[in-house]
Formats: sequence, C-alpha cells, structure tokens
Amino acid sequence: MRQQRSYSTRAIVLRRINLGEADRIVTLLTPTHGKMQAVAKGIRRPTSKLAGHLELLCHSQLQLALGRDLDIVTQAESRESFLDLRMSQWHMTCGFYLAELVDRFLEEHTQQSRVYFLMLEMLRALDADAAHSQKKQSTGQADDSFHTLSQLLLRYFEIHLLSQVGYEPAFRACAHCAAELRPEQNGFSPSLGGALCPRCSRLWTRPLSVKALHVLRVLQRSEWQAVPHWRLNAPLLLEIERVMHDLLRFHLERDLKTWSFLEMLRLERNLDSPSLPTVPNL
Repeated sequence: MRQQRSYSTRAIVLRRINLGEADRIVTLLTPTHGKMQAVAKGIRRPTSKLAGHLELLCHSQLQLALGRDLDIVTQAESRESFLDLRMSQWHMTCGFYLAELVDRFLEEHTQQSRVYFLMLEMLRALDADAAHSQKKQSTGQADDSFHTLSQLLLRYFEIHLLSQVGYEPAFRACAHCAAELRPEQNGFSPSLGGALCPRCSRLWTRPLSVKALHVLRVLQRSEWQAVPHWRLNAPLLLEIERVMHDLLRFHLERDLKTWSFLEMLRLERNLDSPSLPTVPNL
C-alpha cells in the first residue's frame, strides 16, 4: 500500500488530450516513472498557473498528487521551454515526431531513464540547431536547406530508441547469416531487423548502399556530440530515412502521423534538390 500522498518528478510533455470543460490529460516522459498519464485540472482556464509549464515538449519539474485512476498535477515549473525550436516549424515538427515515437514505443509505468535522457538531449540539440539556423538567416548567410543535421538527429534517435526497447538494428553483421558486412552494396530487410550481405540477397527488401550503411553505423555507435557534421546529398538522406522508416513501420505495424507533415515541409523547402557532397568512401 502506498503511503505517500504526493511526489515530485521531472517530465517532458509528450501529448495532451482535453478532458471536460477545463482539464487536460497529459502524457509525460519521466526518468523514474517512465511514460505516464496525469490530469492537469483547470489548465484550459485563462487564469491557470499550470498552462505555460505543460506545453508540448516542455521540460518541467512537477508535483503530483496520487489519484484514484490518474495522478493529478498540482504544481509545475518549467525547466526548459525550447523557445528557439518553437520558432521553427521544421524543428518543432521534428520535436513532435520524437514525442510520437516515444509515445508509440513505450509502455506506461516502465522505467526508461535512458530514453528520457536521450529525448532531452535530442530536444536540446534541435533547439540549438534552430537557433543556429535563425542566426544565419538573420545575418543573410546561406542556410542548410537540407536540414542535414536535424535529419541525422532523427535517424540517430530512431536507432537508439529501437535499441533501448529491444529492437537494436543489425548494421555490423548480416541479420540473416551473421557474416561481417563488407564495404560493398548490401541489402536490407525490416522483418529480419537490419542489413543483409550479398549472399543473402534473395531476402533483400531493398538494396543498401555503401555510404548509407556507413552513416547508419556511425550513428549507431557514436555519442551524438561525436557524430560528424556531414553535408549529405538528398538521395542519401532519403535512402537512410526509408531504411529506418521501414524498420519502424515493421515494429509498429503502422505509419506515424508526423511522417507526412515532415515530408510536406521538406518538399516546401526544396530539400530534394541536388546537394553538396559527402560522406567519405570507405
């Protein structure tokens, strides 16, 4: 039997659902309680003291009271609001995508502190990239119209989230025969969980280029701060994205809502035009 009547936790707001006339149910990612839902009473009233601290993607310190079905947020104080991210439609949508991924993959009340800290690191990196892009635009400098860094960040998050929930992709050895993958055109199968060697080509769902496999390997084995600031061309970025989306679709058995919106924003910014080079050859 639980003795305490309330508790404190840090949390990232993943999702919100209106409840009644003035309340909301918020889905939170916390370091010690995992993913959880809580009720924010009166948050939709203009005088609510909670509203600004429980925006989507906001990182806040919360006080919660134990409830019969759902716990109740009684106090909230923002720690990080990621204001630069919110000024960029692209970066904000990337943040929503990370939240949707976490919400789809995590079971409630299962501690996932590594996912919490990974999510927080990625939001900080998106916020910094948004600030950098805005600074370049304000000074008339050429911006990275491919959003290369933020696209690599999405792939990095996908790979490491899958690893944390038990679906680590196979990019070092063949997912079927376990042979070491060589720097040649290999293949890929989402149902087998990763890359396949040429000898297992009958099982390929799609070919996988040398450069794409190299990028995926670097993202998988590196800390985010150590990922090279590559300038990748659009076809290579798209190839890597499709590989990861195939994996996610296989495990979730559905598409994600934010995929189509990210694609629309990319097309609006002409992200599929020819680019500058260059992941080095292996």
